[in-house]
Amino acid sequence: MAFAARLMTAALVAAWGAGVDAQTLQVRADAGLIRVSSAKSQFLDGASLERLHNGAPVVFAIQVTLLTGSKGAVLARSAGRFAVSFDIWEEKFAVTRLGNPRRSTSHLAAAEAEAWCLENLTLTGAGLSPDATFWIRLDVRTEANGEGPTPGEEVGVTLARLVDLFSRPQREGETRRRAEAGPLRLRDLR
Repeated sequence: MAFAARLMTAALVAAWGAGVDAQTLQVRADAGLIRVSSAKSQFLDGASLERLHNGAPVVFAIQVTLLTGSKGAVLARSAGRFAVSFDIWEEKFAVTRLGNPRRSTSHLAAAEAEAWCLENLTLTGAGLSPDATFWIRLDVRTEANGEGPTPGEEVGVTLARLVDLFSRPQREGETRRRAEAGPLRLRDLR
C-alpha cells in the first residue's frame, strides 16, 4: 500500500513539473472538426513574454494530438509553427503562421493571440465513434534562437522536425508546456 501511495505522489509531482493542467483545455466539436481552446494562458508568459517585450520575436511550435487514452495511441495530430511579435507602442501582439498557407493577424491581446494559434490547429473526428473515449493533448514549445529553418528550407512543420522538437530535452531559455483533457466523447461535445 505504501508503494502505491509513493507511486501516485511521484506521478502527481511529475505531472506538475511537466506543466500538465487538464483544467485549462476546452474541447469542442464543430462540423466534423475537433477544436481546442484554453481557459488560461498556455504560452505567452515567463521568459517568452519577456523576450517579446524586449522586441525579439518568438517562434512557437504547437501540436494538438488526439489519443486513445492519456498515454494511448495517436489517432490524429495537427501541428504548426507560429512567429509571435509584440508592438511595444500599441502593446499588442502580431502572429504569423509559418508554412503554407502562411496566415497573419495583428493588434491582438495576449489571450487573443494564443486563441488565434489554437484556432488554426484542428483535428478531424472522422472515423471516431460518437461513444468512443479519447484524450486531447496540447504541446507548446518555443524554438531557441537560431533554431529556425536554414535558408531555402520549408518553414512549415515536418514529422522529423516535430519528433526532434518535442522529444529532445528542454534547453535553457526554452518554454515547454503540456495540457491534457479527457476522457472525452464526441457525442458529449456536440
